[in-house]
Amino acid sequence: MVLLFFLLLFVVFPLRFVQITLPNSTLFIYEKTFDVQWIHSVEKEEWIESYRVNSDKFILTSTAFKTFGAGVPSDGLVEIRDDGYVHMTINREMDDILLVVSDLVKTTIYFDTKEILLYELVDDYEEVLLESKLLPWWNILK
Repeated sequence: MVLLFFLLLFVVFPLRFVQITLPNSTLFIYEKTFDVQWIHSVEKEEWIESYRVNSDKFILTSTAFKTFGAGVPSDGLVEIRDDGYVHMTINREMDDILLVVSDLVKTTIYFDTKEILLYELVDDYEEVLLESKLLPWWNILK
């Protein structure tokens, strides 16, 4: 009886996924943290935003960039490290993340187990939506 209960729980218990909606497909990633990286269109330097999945939202935990310029947040704890980046703690809650992807800026998402080169998957200036979704566990198999 206990075994049946756990099997039933395993089958119907949903898991929290990062759903990445592309124009012609959808990806499901089962990880709790990820980074979005691109080349800033004005500064021409790498920009990295780090996110954590928090229930049905994302937390923008920090951002890292090499130079201050257009689009740099004006608040947050700033730390300059030996890696050549300025790191800023943000901790801002977001319902979803909408990215406009371009080959010019090389928009990429880094998970612990996967690297997704968005600029190779979509046409220039198409939108990609990231959402935190509670879905059946078998989405791991996709």
